[in-house]
Amino acid sequence: MYPINVVEKETTISKYLLRMWERRYTFPRPERDAKGERVYTNEDVEKLKLVKKLMEEGYRPSKIINQSLAALQDLSKSFAGSKVTSELNMVVLVTSPELVDDVHEALKNHMVKKVIFINSQDDIKSMTL
Repeated sequence: MYPINVVEKETTISKYLLRMWERRYTFPRPERDAKGERVYTNEDVEKLKLVKKLMEEGYRPSKIINQSLAALQDLSKSFAGSKVTSELNMVVLVTSPELVDDVHEALKNHMVKKVIFINSQDDIKSMTL
């Protein structure tokens, strides 16, 4: 059993967020020690690590937090061996030449599948996704 400060350190999830998830999603559900302090199991810690990893892949906590540890492990395995796990399934259409530089700046820290610049009807006709 681990106290909340150890869980925070192990998972890099803040104590504040752990408590918020406890209220909002009913997970984690820590037990209480003799002093009434929250204590977490090994399974709680492992599940929290997976939730954190999957959130970094783009999953929302509300969609994954109540899944079983096994289901989260399977979901996490779907990313294993993938060369680029942070690539977004996103196509960006830019219709104004004045926005090209701004779009490039906004996307510089993201791996987007495709950016399409549309300046004319001909660009639309030749567009492939």
